[in-house]
Amino acid sequence: MNHVIPAAALVLPVPVHDLAAAWLQHAERHGAAAPDTELLAVPIIDRNNNPAWRPAIRVPSTRTLLVIHTARPHATEAAATQCLADLLLAMARDGSVRVTQGVAA
Repeated sequence: MNHVIPAAALVLPVPVHDLAAAWLQHAERHGAAAPDTELLAVPIIDRNNNPAWRPAIRVPSTRTLLVIHTARPHATEAAATQCLADLLLAMARDGSVRVTQGVAA
C-alpha cells in the first residue's frame, strides 16, 4: 500500500458523522466503491504531543484523501484502519453505503 500523498491531492478533513456522505461523494462510482479506493491511516501528533493515527480513505483516481476525524486519534495504524473498516461495514449493513470485500476487508 502506498501512503505517499500526491502533491496536488485534495486532502479533506471529514468529521466521523459525515462519513457516509463523504464516502458517497468521493469513493463510490456508479453504485459501487471505486476499484482503487484504499483504507489507510495517516500519522498525526495528538494533543499530548504523542504520535497517533487518524483513519483515512484514499481514492487515487480522483487524487483525494479523506482524513476521518473520530472522537480520538488511534494509538496504532492498524487500529485506525480497522475502526474505519468497521464503520463502513456497519453503514453498508444498514444500506447507507456500498463497499466491496477488498475495500473493507
